[in-house]
Amino acid sequence: MLDQKLNKFLHENQVSFIRDISLLVAQPSVSARSQGIDECAELVRRMTEEIGADTRIIKIDSSAPIIYGEVSSTLSKKTILFYNHYDVQPEEPLEKWESPPFKPEVRGEKLYGRGTSDDKGELVARLKVVESFIKVHGQPPCNIKFCFEGEEETGSLHLNEYIGQNQDLFRADAVIWEGGGAIDDSGTPIVTLGLKGMLAVEFILKTISTDAHSMYAPVLPSAPWKLVRMLSLITNKKGEIMIPEWNQKIRTLTDEEVNVLNNQPFNAETILRTYGVDDLPPGMSNSDARKALVDGPTANISGIWAGYTGPGIKSVLPAEAHCRMDFRLASDQDPKEQKERLRSYLDNNGFKDIQMSVISSLSPARTNYRDPFVKAAVDAGDEVFQRKTITRLSDPGSGPMFVFRQRYEVPVVSLGISHTGALIHAPNEHIRLDLLENGMLWIARTISNFASM
Repeated sequence: MLDQKLNKFLHENQVSFIRDISLLVAQPSVSARSQGIDECAELVRRMTEEIGADTRIIKIDSSAPIIYGEVSSTLSKKTILFYNHYDVQPEEPLEKWESPPFKPEVRGEKLYGRGTSDDKGELVARLKVVESFIKVHGQPPCNIKFCFEGEEETGSLHLNEYIGQNQDLFRADAVIWEGGGAIDDSGTPIVTLGLKGMLAVEFILKTISTDAHSMYAPVLPSAPWKLVRMLSLITNKKGEIMIPEWNQKIRTLTDEEVNVLNNQPFNAETILRTYGVDDLPPGMSNSDARKALVDGPTANISGIWAGYTGPGIKSVLPAEAHCRMDFRLASDQDPKEQKERLRSYLDNNGFKDIQMSVISSLSPARTNYRDPFVKAAVDAGDEVFQRKTITRLSDPGSGPMFVFRQRYEVPVVSLGISHTGALIHAPNEHIRLDLLENGMLWIARTISNFASM
């Protein structure tokens, strides 16, 4: 049964919860340019302390601080850890925002602002769920820990080190990951069990000592053209990765996993409509798209630049060309092995002169769908939303979930207050206010279910 006293408290305090989310969103914390990170970390520390958690800031050298919080319970020996991050993506392009990204604004039934969904709204929602348990019942149903980091959007470069140096501190029986929520416009809840890995790299190609007049193009090598030729070798026209043995370690889904996958409602038109696209790539069906998002590797060009890009014209032959790529990794693919495969492939095809540096490296991770913690989350979703909760084997995105899965071998699931159309990483990022309340109820019920198992 749902906790009616807690439900009433959560419902009656939604306005204050929105105000607290807005307070955190209004503090810029763009890790890509180290903007506002320390100030935001201090704000998160204070908000965590204010709910009654034993709180501390942990910092290694010049990395972004981690905020640790702990609330003990006498009702259960079990411990749930909440992982979230307080850093956000850059807000550009500014001209696409309908309201300033760091001035959160309620319009209609949505709260807009950078980080409302990814991940400050989720972070505050979890704090307030635990605070609500304390105010209504004196304590949460089980022990709670918080791990809030400030480098997720730049690859969580130091998280593994933080956890390794404080292994007992962050030990838990289960982890609720950074976010999640509804899979479609109807509000159907979805529990996600994994994340893809990622290898993010930057290429730098230098062909001449300095920029030259473009009239010398017949006799001087072009860095941009050579970069384009290199990139054309990485995928074919279908988007398939052409690097030898790239897919070697992708584990074939079991029949039961295939069944879980096929039971996940998926309509590619929702994604296409959100981003103004008419059709899937040629030859790709709705079923193919669903499987690719869950368990397919990708090779994405996230940035490419060279030469003059200002107004007017400049007749220049650029000395350098740059490109950034992110490769999403599936199943058991190892980012270190994939880096070596990529480097060897480029070398063997005449591109030894291209410099390649790793920006981010994350392993894939996935929780078994039969784990009792998954059932606790699914049953809670069914109860709160009064509709069948969907289980998704893996999210299309990446994150440091493997740090907890590999080190502690505990279940990790994603659920929360957001929805698939929240425009994370894009202008006009937002959360739906109806899902804020239901998502908080869902989190609370999951805690209670797990504590009583």
